[in-house]
Amino acid sequence: MRKHGFQILLGWLFLATICLLLYFPFSLSHTEKVPSLLIVSFDGFRWDYLTHTPTPHFQDIILKGVHAKKGLHNVFTTSTLTNHWSIVTGLYAESHGIIDNEFFDPVINKTYIPLYKNKNAVNDNRFYDTGAEPIWVTNHLQNHNGRSGSVMWWGAENVIKGVRPTYHMPYDLNVDEKSKIDTIIQWFTSEYPINLGLLYFSEPDHSAHKYGPDSWNVTQKIAEADELTGYLIDQLNKRDLLDDINIIITSDHGFAAVSRDRLIFLDEYVDPKWYHMVHYSPVATIIPHEGKEEMIYQQLLHASKDNHFQVYKKADIPVRLHYKNNRRVTPIVAVADITYSFISNMSADKFVLAGSHGYDNKYTDMRPFFMARGPSFQENFAVDSFSSLDLYPLMCHLLHLEPAPNNGSLAIVKQLLVEPSENSGWTFSTYIVCLILISCVGGLFSVGACRQHRYLRRRLNQLRSVSALAPDKVNILKPEHSTHVPLLFGEEDDDDGELEDDF
Repeated sequence: MRKHGFQILLGWLFLATICLLLYFPFSLSHTEKVPSLLIVSFDGFRWDYLTHTPTPHFQDIILKGVHAKKGLHNVFTTSTLTNHWSIVTGLYAESHGIIDNEFFDPVINKTYIPLYKNKNAVNDNRFYDTGAEPIWVTNHLQNHNGRSGSVMWWGAENVIKGVRPTYHMPYDLNVDEKSKIDTIIQWFTSEYPINLGLLYFSEPDHSAHKYGPDSWNVTQKIAEADELTGYLIDQLNKRDLLDDINIIITSDHGFAAVSRDRLIFLDEYVDPKWYHMVHYSPVATIIPHEGKEEMIYQQLLHASKDNHFQVYKKADIPVRLHYKNNRRVTPIVAVADITYSFISNMSADKFVLAGSHGYDNKYTDMRPFFMARGPSFQENFAVDSFSSLDLYPLMCHLLHLEPAPNNGSLAIVKQLLVEPSENSGWTFSTYIVCLILISCVGGLFSVGACRQHRYLRRRLNQLRSVSALAPDKVNILKPEHSTHVPLLFGEEDDDDGELEDDF
């Protein structure tokens, strides 16, 4: 009975082991379900705009999530295309190559034309496909179920490393703002849903350029952005998505007021026939004609001493700007002081802007806002500030992806995240216990096999002894006279020392 009882026990343990092995993949996928991620950008939303008017929906996110009280340290130049690309790649401008909204590439031998200037522009993919890896490419390459959707995100129209977002709505200012939200909600709830969404809104940037950052018009756009956020949260809640999605709401840059009273007339210092200007203001990128570089630089250097700008040769651009080490940076770069603007080949009455950005990122007015909420974020928690470059490694962390090489860090943003839950710890402990159980079962089978081996050798020796004493009575080769051998354990004890073998 002891033999058969032990065999039954081992049988049950074997069956339990098989069940555990079959259960592990399901259990792991179930307990480690990765929340989806939505990135929202309100272009030109300065970090302090939240104080300009009541924003109940933004405040609700801050209460239920996290935010940066003094906004983000963005990258130079503090322009739209540069910073939207830095957000999704974690790279400085000199590393990803989108150095401004307009730039010239001497290898491609073309100037990049932004879609806000010509929505039908078709730019060479090589402008963006420089080795930088945006988050939707990382999501696609590392997650076989990774699907991404972009609503007008800058740069997403390009093929990067052979990949584009699964869904993409191209830039079009005529599209209703709420329909953008409806579209991305549809992508999150389709038969093959996205797990990463990027949603772009052009305001309050457009109004701040036209009317100024402190205008009533911009205040209205701030309130509208808050209402859109409320609509987004409501739609996510109606679709039962809100508890299973992490939402990051941010911007590319801040804003500064400009006027005709603070203009820098480049034509007064340098003959415009001596150079080609790629981008005018507030960062003037100058390609001198042959033989004119030193002359242009010296004249601008002299003028800069009391005219509210700095000028650099490419090699002398401050390292802190992380800008000069790229072939697209022109031989001479002039940077206006904040609130000042360059003009060339035009009169003051042609200057119509009331607000601008692109200035040195040392100015706090260039900082964008940041807030987030979701199952991975703490509640009602804030930090002062951090770099916008940290958003890419944060996104990868949230999506359980390995980041591509980048200039960001999790050092500060990890404070925004919740600690592993008790349930997650219990689940991990359960796995450990199950692994120990499986090891024990394996050990028992090993012990059983050893004992069976010893038993068989003992029986064989006994049969040989009998055969030696009466060879005419024993034929161990005939199966009809063979002795029944139990599966694992015999009923005999192991106390016969003369037959015991070490194994």
